[in-house]
Amino acid sequence: MSTRHLVWRAACLVALVALLPGGCVVTVDPIDETDGDGDGNGGTPATQITIRIVNTTNVTLDPEIYISAEPVSVDQLFRSANKYKAFGVGTQGILADFDSDSFSLDCSAARVIGTRGGKFGDNLNQPDGDGDQIVLQQELNVFCGGTVTFTYSREAGGFSTSYNVTR
Repeated sequence: MSTRHLVWRAACLVALVALLPGGCVVTVDPIDETDGDGDGNGGTPATQITIRIVNTTNVTLDPEIYISAEPVSVDQLFRSANKYKAFGVGTQGILADFDSDSFSLDCSAARVIGTRGGKFGDNLNQPDGDGDQIVLQQELNVFCGGTVTFTYSREAGGFSTSYNVTR
């Protein structure tokens, strides 16, 4: 809600109170801001986390995304049962060179989100290299209604993985 709109609402409230006979109580409910978009219209609470994957390299990428609905250790997270593949080329969890994709999950399904760092190369059975391992926990690094962007890049002498969280 803009500052001008807030000032206008306050002026209207003052005018209304001035017109009321003595002894009346005016109650102003707080603005419902559960939707987090800043418009003051309220809405439903956020229920999903969006994960965006960006391949900035000129080779194929397996971003190695792992997701757990339960709080788990790093070793428990990086089990094959937790590998998420429902995105990318043929929804197999692979991105072509200079490609990106995103998906959203219910917050209850994404308590821990991580990447082993990604495998880079046109032959992923014999990759050219790996990126950096990242593990994020909901309510600590990632928030319901937010977006996590994993960016996979080539650096001098190898590859790197970084992340950004927006709310």
